[in-house]
Amino acid sequence: MSKTILIVDDERLLTRTLTNALRDAGYSVLAAESAEQAEKHLAGADGPDLVILDNRLPRKSGLDVLREIRAADRPCRVILMTAYGGSEVRKEAQRLKVDRYVLKPFDLETMMLTVSELLAQDDPLHGTARIGGR
Repeated sequence: MSKTILIVDDERLLTRTLTNALRDAGYSVLAAESAEQAEKHLAGADGPDLVILDNRLPRKSGLDVLREIRAADRPCRVILMTAYGGSEVRKEAQRLKVDRYVLKPFDLETMMLTVSELLAQDDPLHGTARIGGR
């Protein structure tokens, strides 16, 4: 069975690029342009295995969505992306057990390897909080 990935980003070109690359790699991909759309995908019984989440979204931040994911004990991995990587955001992401923290712009090949690595791990409720770069 194919793993499901939810991309949450209001940058359509980035979302389309990631979607195409992930689908080509055999993943099932969902996309959301806002935290509210993401919450609808996360609310179902068959939620995603991985969420690729931008921190800067309309109305709510990616950190807000990450808090909700962790508070609900949803069994999914989370990659938090940001082009505005301040130390406070990084610290809060680590506190919330983000699986990876990725600065934009990033290398697509590196992102694909990160996705593959995270989906191969067994315990999605205990993030490794490794900080990644471009």
